[in-house]
Amino acid sequence: MSEQQVKLKNWPFRNGEKAQLIWISSPFQYEKKIMIHAYFKAKGKTEKLLVDWGTLPALAIQHYYMDGDIRKSIPPNETEEAEITMYPNMVSLHEKEWEIYGTDDKDVSRSFIVKQGNRTYILPLIEVVRSILAPNRFLLYRLFEANSFPQYFIESYEHNKINLNFSSQYHRKYTQSNFLYQLVWLLTNQDLRNVFENVAYIFNNTGILKFDWSFKQPITIKAVVKPNANGGTVLRVSNVKNKHIPYSEVFFSHPEIVRSEKSKEAKKYTLHTKKKNLNGQQEELMLDEEIEGTTDNFDIIEMDNQKHEYIAMPKITKLSRGTNKKRDFEDENTKRRFINDEGRRSSADTGGNQLTRGLEQLSLMDIQIDGELGEFIKVMRVLQDFPEVQSINIIQGSLKEFSDTKRFVYLSDGVTERKYVIAEVYLLNGRDFKIIEVEREFFSLSILILSSSGIYKWESLYRKILLNIVKDNGTWSKISIEGIKNQGVELIKMKHSKKNIHYRVEKLLNKLNNL
Repeated sequence: MSEQQVKLKNWPFRNGEKAQLIWISSPFQYEKKIMIHAYFKAKGKTEKLLVDWGTLPALAIQHYYMDGDIRKSIPPNETEEAEITMYPNMVSLHEKEWEIYGTDDKDVSRSFIVKQGNRTYILPLIEVVRSILAPNRFLLYRLFEANSFPQYFIESYEHNKINLNFSSQYHRKYTQSNFLYQLVWLLTNQDLRNVFENVAYIFNNTGILKFDWSFKQPITIKAVVKPNANGGTVLRVSNVKNKHIPYSEVFFSHPEIVRSEKSKEAKKYTLHTKKKNLNGQQEELMLDEEIEGTTDNFDIIEMDNQKHEYIAMPKITKLSRGTNKKRDFEDENTKRRFINDEGRRSSADTGGNQLTRGLEQLSLMDIQIDGELGEFIKVMRVLQDFPEVQSINIIQGSLKEFSDTKRFVYLSDGVTERKYVIAEVYLLNGRDFKIIEVEREFFSLSILILSSSGIYKWESLYRKILLNIVKDNGTWSKISIEGIKNQGVELIKMKHSKKNIHYRVEKLLNKLNNL
């Protein structure tokens, strides 16, 4: 992708005109996404652009950009490369109010003052985020989600070995070695992890990206520096050195990683994208912050301009979960599907908040269901628009999955299968809730709301709960409820209401906040 252009939407400067990035704002929540403002200056005029937080890796302060293409930046004159080792007791946080040149906007400049010998360097906090704490898009977005790692993987440790069992919510591209090393480095160095996990708490309570330098280990970087008589200002970190992972082996599995078996069968279908050049690339991609989430496998710069060096690199072993057929050729029966790629992309989190992450889950927008469960889905759609709600995943099915003989798996006509819906609601403060709704018909069956910080594999509990309601002929029996609570689950029931949808949503949100 070296010749491919990735441009910011609505670039306000003339073609061929160099614009200098003079400020990157503090991140903020905007329409359920994390955003930043990037300020560019050319010929004395400053323009403010709204961009996704995931664009941060491509933005280098005081560097110049042309034609909105962020894949290429031009460093300012009189810079030098410096190697800086930051010792725990030689770093301090410095804050000051900042007026952004050419605008009426104000922000707070947060930087670390680093002492090295007789020299002093100014290291912007944002550079620490993208080079040390979160050097890829997955970690950039997890930075603002409290306690979110268990949604993406289960970790376990043995002597000199770490095991990572990834869920379908963890995008497969992040199982590449460079991403795994970055993740394992963060997970296995407790001081780094403590800082990382504390960021979400501060941000969600104050709206401020801020942390103290509480790293207990020295960290060495190479950086592009604008020098002065006493040291200089770090413009961009180019290399993080001497990273230590205290394990020699990493084992990991992922639902999409399976053993491929060659098949003599032809492909059933192929996808062909329009508007590509001879190399199979889109000649120009436009970043559009209005798009919910990034296209799969699209990366602007996942820190291509940054290197990470490790004292020793653990051996990585991939574990397969099954097999699939690998079809290598097409025939006359292969269906060819064409998609019109307009070249619009987003650097937001992979998939976006409203798109499905797991195969067993569905997007709210994709659910088409009538009757009582349709009313429940309407409530979820309204709830999803509340600012404290990060995302809602939906699982739906039929109670027929749990019995062939029980009467309750059918509606009163004895033919129509009774359906259920489970809504997995994730809040921005890190809490999550599981809401179970079963088609009632003539039964006075309450909605069941569950929450637990100790359960990461909910599927087996869902099945147990639904199996019990089938056995108990449409009631949440006391025995069943007590059995759920005994597994460390907080649980409440909520009666249905015939009032308007906004009343029902407010009532539900009240229940969640009080659980």
